[in-house]
Amino acid sequence: LEAMGGEKGKLPNTPIQRPYFSSSFQVAPGVDKNRPVLMHQPKAGHWYEGLEYGDPNTTSLNPFFYGVTLVHKPREYTYQSDAISANTQIDQSYFTSQNKYRVEWDPPTPGKNDGYIKWYLNDRYLFGIKGESLNITGSKIPDEPMYLLMNTAVASSWGFPVPCPDGCDCSCFECNNPDCDCALPTGYCDNFPANFEIDYVRVYQAVDEPKHQLGCSTEERPSSLFIKGHEKRYMTDDDAVPLKPVKIGGAVCESHLDCGGLARGGCIKGFCKCHDGLAGSSCLSNFGFDDHPYQDYTKTLSVSMLSLPK
Repeated sequence: LEAMGGEKGKLPNTPIQRPYFSSSFQVAPGVDKNRPVLMHQPKAGHWYEGLEYGDPNTTSLNPFFYGVTLVHKPREYTYQSDAISANTQIDQSYFTSQNKYRVEWDPPTPGKNDGYIKWYLNDRYLFGIKGESLNITGSKIPDEPMYLLMNTAVASSWGFPVPCPDGCDCSCFECNNPDCDCALPTGYCDNFPANFEIDYVRVYQAVDEPKHQLGCSTEERPSSLFIKGHEKRYMTDDDAVPLKPVKIGGAVCESHLDCGGLARGGCIKGFCKCHDGLAGSSCLSNFGFDDHPYQDYTKTLSVSMLSLPK
């Protein structure tokens, strides 16, 4: 989900106006020929078909971003990544009150190209992508392990003046620098400081559904085996191993507040000491655990026949 603020007003080739937010699925391989023109609706047969919209008056295809070409060396590693995205009209109240966002993800059945991803806002269906819609490129709804990421990010490619105004240095984005005003959206600096408040996060899985597996490394997707074979990709120059142990206390402190307050820990002789069940150098996180411990499938070897020399 990505929020687009800015002045109210009609946007080109879409019924949606600002403010709005986007629900997006980024997938590869993408459409590599006859791609849609940015800021225009795609022509029939040139984009993913069968996309679902709950209310076409308030949710519509996003014509402002269709993906990027990811350039790598050697050249044959370069590929097209697509963004299948829909914009949903909202108003100012969505920035001042709590709302419930939901994503449903059903991975494909092994050997089939079904499954789906659906987005909801306050239990209202917004947008959906079925596996069959991805047949245009041969891609599919993901079936590998995933994790949740919730953050606040700002990018000059999303909502900033395009094209860059004449005589403007569009590499300057400092709110307190008058020379940068021309490169910033109207009212942009009024948003800071800002808060991103999350009341709760809940994850559900279907009961007795073999497609819905737990863990970050499964028998079908043994990601731990890949990491073991490519450890350097997950390490910096100073790392001895890719995965570091969880820190429990140890941050330099001057008072108990530096350690989350007495409810979470305390400042003992200049270092944080956490209460049981809490983690992080400053005791600000709960100590997590895996209620579905990972089974290392790489330690077992199936042998159908064993021949020994005489």
